[in-house]
Amino acid sequence: MTAFPLSGPRALRAAAAPRGRWSTRALVVVAALAVPVLGAGAPAANATFSDSAALPSVSVGTGTVAPATQVRIDTSCITTTIVIQRTFQTTAAGAVWQTSYSQTSSTATSKSDVESDVTTRTDGPGVNRYTTTQTIKDTELYATAHWDLSTSARVTGYRMTAHTIYGPVVIGEPGPVTTSMSRQYDASVLSWNPRLSIDTLTDYGWIGTSQLTKPVTC
Repeated sequence: MTAFPLSGPRALRAAAAPRGRWSTRALVVVAALAVPVLGAGAPAANATFSDSAALPSVSVGTGTVAPATQVRIDTSCITTTIVIQRTFQTTAAGAVWQTSYSQTSSTATSKSDVESDVTTRTDGPGVNRYTTTQTIKDTELYATAHWDLSTSARVTGYRMTAHTIYGPVVIGEPGPVTTSMSRQYDASVLSWNPRLSIDTLTDYGWIGTSQLTKPVTC
């Protein structure tokens, strides 16, 4: 989902060189969580996560602000697979040079986060040659949050927050008549068990907060 998708679509890394372990990207994704990068054109959703109970009004100070209701998250995960093949020629003296290169790419929907980078080696074709095959899999999470507007007066906007095992992250503050927000992230953020809430903001300073959604998944 931006959160949630709670960072525009992200191009895969240059495939000509092996990548580092995908798990080291966690700190980069943490920083990306607060940056909106996707408009309303996210892929069609394949799962929905809704509030588990009716949303009560929340009292702040001496006033009461009705929170946004029917908060729900539509999500879709897309895994991209890149396969790179390189063929090398060797000599008895130990020299090695690349003689061929090919790359293919495909995408598929996924029910979970798939992240891997594996290289295998086989002998041939021909004498004094070997071929390496590098297979890279990377999954993107697309999410759109929907909600019904607060019924309170003088609403100035809403604040969406993702509550993760690492603490809360503010995703964005849409305007007073906005009823949805879309984001895109690397699907590894799902391991943070994110849940969303929406604050209703007013010009008199009082706030109404929705209940948390269920954890976001593919």
